[in-house]
Amino acid sequence: MKKIRRAMALVAVSFTLGGMVEPLTVPTPTAEAKATKVWIAPNHGKKYHYDKHCRGLNNAGKLKHVTLKWAKHTHYKLCGWEK
Repeated sequence: MKKIRRAMALVAVSFTLGGMVEPLTVPTPTAEAKATKVWIAPNHGKKYHYDKHCRGLNNAGKLKHVTLKWAKHTHYKLCGWEK
């Protein structure tokens, strides 16, 4: 019984002081993740693109750089070439 207690104490101390286990936390979204920029062609449909040189933007005359949040809020959907 003493061996089990001693082993449990050793494990508890090593986890507490040794930093062997990372604390389980939910990652919080950073400002960078919230402000991801995407490309849209305002005069050519309702698709957004992560890559400025996406195949779906070949015939777009004017491009606009907006946040992903704004694009989704205004009902833009991800380009079919980038799925």
